[in-house]
Amino acid sequence: MPLEPQTYRQYAYLGIQGKGPSQKISDALGLEPDEEWSEGDDWQTKGPHKKRWFTNWKLNSGVPETEGLNIHVEAILRRLRSRELALQALTGDYDIRVVLVSYNLQCFSFELDFQHQRRLTQLGIRTWFDAYIDEDVHKLMFDLRAQYGRDAVDGE
Repeated sequence: MPLEPQTYRQYAYLGIQGKGPSQKISDALGLEPDEEWSEGDDWQTKGPHKKRWFTNWKLNSGVPETEGLNIHVEAILRRLRSRELALQALTGDYDIRVVLVSYNLQCFSFELDFQHQRRLTQLGIRTWFDAYIDEDVHKLMFDLRAQYGRDAVDGE
């Protein structure tokens, strides 16, 4: 049985957070977000209704999740190329970051391309990294022991 890839889902997006209507960000950049909400919008996951206490504006890379994170960052920078002055004008009022997300089956390391780091810094964009282990480690150990003919409760 072939092993699954060690990293199997990655993506990145530009996230802008602050106060006020999200439309202000869209108007400034001349772009529509892939996802957004405004401060004061209704929100409910479980339990009582709540109000959003900040504005969130999100622009995806548009790259498949099977591609590497540097390709996602490059795509975001390309989408922002003609909007750099407008983006820099937002930096005083908003927290602007590129969020790098990786779902893994084991420990994971990543190095952002130095040219991407330089360009993001010039634009006043921070980076945020979210790495997740997307597997129940106990189930994985049980399955591996079963695959090699060992009893899952074996003391070895």
